This record gives sequence, structure tokens and C-alpha cells, in this order.
Amino acid sequence: MISVKNLHKSFGDFVVLNGIDIEVNQGEVIAIIGPSGSGKSTLLRCLNLLENPDQGEIKIGDVKINAENFSRKEAYQLRQQTAMVFQNYNLFKNKTVLQNITEPLIITKKMPKDEANKKARELLDSVGLIDKTDNYPITLSGGQQQRVGIARALAVNPHALLFDEPTSALDPELISEVLQVIRLIAKKNTTMIIVTHEMSFAREVADKIIFMADGNIIEQGTPVDIFVKSENPRTKQFLKQLNRRESNISDQKEEMLYGSF
Repeated sequence: MISVKNLHKSFGDFVVLNGIDIEVNQGEVIAIIGPSGSGKSTLLRCLNLLENPDQGEIKIGDVKINAENFSRKEAYQLRQQTAMVFQNYNLFKNKTVLQNITEPLIITKKMPKDEANKKARELLDSVGLIDKTDNYPITLSGGQQQRVGIARALAVNPHALLFDEPTSALDPELISEVLQVIRLIAKKNTTMIIVTHEMSFAREVADKIIFMADGNIIEQGTPVDIFVKSENPRTKQFLKQLNRRESNISDQKEEMLYGSF
């Protein structure tokens, strides 16, 4: 369904992706984890050519490109296979919630306006925002804006959804509402690749975890393989640091609530 072979990407002398190979089957949910700067988001952006890779092969559905030689038509066809949900929503500020969803349907898919409006309303209902149809993004919370972004991505019926740290820009109390929507989508046999720092969420929804560091895939496997059974020193170090940081955050929250004794 999605195949990436020997993918390379550098910015100047800085190597961001160093020969990445991944396979994603239809209906699989893949969570990509790893420290900041490991190449996770760049990998996602290369899949729909928001970043042009330097070398390698990408195949999504029936569309395949060679990174060193592809046409504008091939690039367009590859981009049509996926839809991205961004960190910072990327909604049109001058358009209503409904228009944000119908725009790609009418412009790209050439769907009649009435049909596009009907589909957009159904999707807004599915993410709990049917009452915000005529609102503008500025009137919505971050969690609501991200749910609009998810509805917009679903509208074009892509082969796969790509989530680039969908909760990183949200306040803690808004994260759960977005993750719940993604959980519901995961239950519908939707192919998804999710770059995330939410480890408990990744462990819950993902069929496979990919751990990246320094532009390489260090390890991949089921959530149990990575979070419980991993013997890889780099993976264990990352998870240990993550657990320590989460423990410190928890202690700080307790101190704020109850004070120090």
C-alpha cells in the first residue's frame, strides 16, 4: 500500500534521512516516535512531496516515483494519494469551517457545491463540530481547529492519512479531544502514519511503532516489541529519558496542586 525504499534527504551538509525503508499495509496504523531532530516530520513531508527527497523510491497505491527523476504529473498523482494533518492546523482564516472542508472538494475533486456541502456537514458531525459550520477558525479552540483539519483530510478520501504531531500545538486539556477523534478513525480500517510524542496513545492505537533517531530507523515492531521487549540500547535510552521527563512533569503538577510539604 505504501512502500518507501532507500529514502535520503539532506539540507546542505546535514543528513536528515539516511536510507529509510518502510512498508505500510492497507488499514495499518503506524506511529513514528523518536527524539526531536530525528527526521520524523521530514519523512512524512517527503511522502507527499512537501519536501523533495534526494534519493529513493516512494510508492503509494498505484503511484510510484523515483526521487531523482519524476515529472510534475507524477508529483501531482502522488500527492493525491495522501492527506496531511499539520501541527498548526493550516486552516484558511478567511473561510468558514464549512468552506475549509469544501474548498479542496470543489477545486481539486471538481465536486458539485451541494454535494461538497453535504459531505462536509457529515464529516463535521463525525468530529463533533456540526454546530460550528459557519464559524471562522479564529473563533475555535486549538482542539476544534485540529478536528476541522482532520475532517478536511478525510474529505478527499485519501489512501492514507498523515499526521504530523497533531497535538503538539495544543494545550494539555485539548489533547484528549483530538486523540479521541483519531482513535475513532483508526477503528474504521483507515491507513494512517502518525508522528507523535504521545507514547501512551501510540501504544494504544498503533499496529506498528517505528523508532527513529539521527535520520535512521533504529527499530520497528509492535507496541509490545518496542515498549516492553526492546533490547536496543538506543530505544531503551530514549524511553528511559521520556519516562524520567514525564515523571518530573507529574511531580511538578502535584506540587502546584498541593504545594510542597
